[in-house]
Amino acid sequence: MGYNTAGVVMRDSFVEYVDKFKLTRPIRSKQNAGVIPLGHREHHYMASISMPDADTIHLNFYGHDQPFVTWKSDDSFEIFPPRYYSAYCVGNIQEFVPRGIEFGWNRGRIVVRHNDNSYLLQGDKTVKFKKVGPETYELVASSSECAIRKKRGSEKKFVRECSNFLDWMDLVQSIDNQNSDPKQEMDDAMNVLYKELGLMSTLEFDRWCQSGEGMRDTDRYEQNRLRQHAPHATSAIWRARDSFHTEGCKLILNWITEPMSDKWVTALYIMMFNGGKRGYNRSVSKWSITLDRKTAEDYITELVKHVYFEHCFDKVPLGAGAIPTKQNAEYLETYQLIY
Repeated sequence: MGYNTAGVVMRDSFVEYVDKFKLTRPIRSKQNAGVIPLGHREHHYMASISMPDADTIHLNFYGHDQPFVTWKSDDSFEIFPPRYYSAYCVGNIQEFVPRGIEFGWNRGRIVVRHNDNSYLLQGDKTVKFKKVGPETYELVASSSECAIRKKRGSEKKFVRECSNFLDWMDLVQSIDNQNSDPKQEMDDAMNVLYKELGLMSTLEFDRWCQSGEGMRDTDRYEQNRLRQHAPHATSAIWRARDSFHTEGCKLILNWITEPMSDKWVTALYIMMFNGGKRGYNRSVSKWSITLDRKTAEDYITELVKHVYFEHCFDKVPLGAGAIPTKQNAEYLETYQLIY
């Protein structure tokens, strides 16, 4: 379904876009001086056109400094992942490309479709075409795709190296006087992790967010969200991000494969916070959190699959125009913590 909110008119040549650029009056405002709308003038922030040099046209979707489609004077054009990346944008970007080339949404990914072939448009992947005749285009370049196949039992060797930690965990959890909801212990463990990674403690980060510098930093919200469940959270946690902080994952695995130390305690509480099962005990009117051996082993397995990805998975090349499923792709998803 095409929404075309900005009222963009479909064109199919460099010359047509040059004419559009030269014959359209720029927007007159202090904030957007010189911006030339690609569609309706009132939607110039959503769709605009620019010409950085005599051989290049930029078609911009949200923002004026990051092109969505780049046309060259030889009538070739390259499509980039849109700045506003969602299922809703697919219906608004169709007129940015010529007829015969379409956009679709596939399991959280934008795809470009042409002649029964599909190409992923995400991350740093682009798709390039060239006009070879009236409404006829040939593919010039696209990213090669691979399916990710797990090697059977490949993670077990690394998980077995954590068996001493798991035995110790069973013993500790069998003691009756354990705190059923060790919130302070889990918070302290997360702060140890932050320190080892060279980051601010929770208190320092909260204070920084309230400072002038923090208030001006637009990344603070996302960083706060990512810090909540570093280095990896399971899907059982509300609003958890199912990806990995690589250095944090390596740190946890190093701690629990080394001889017993206070780092085992820290790792236990981090794993409990990120993968433990929460519940409410009505008989004593208290919240509790538990981490049984299977849950802990499953959590360790997740870290192993990410850290030792090359050992645990094979990348199998796909044919041209084929896109992979998302199976096992999550083990490549990473994020950075900077504060």
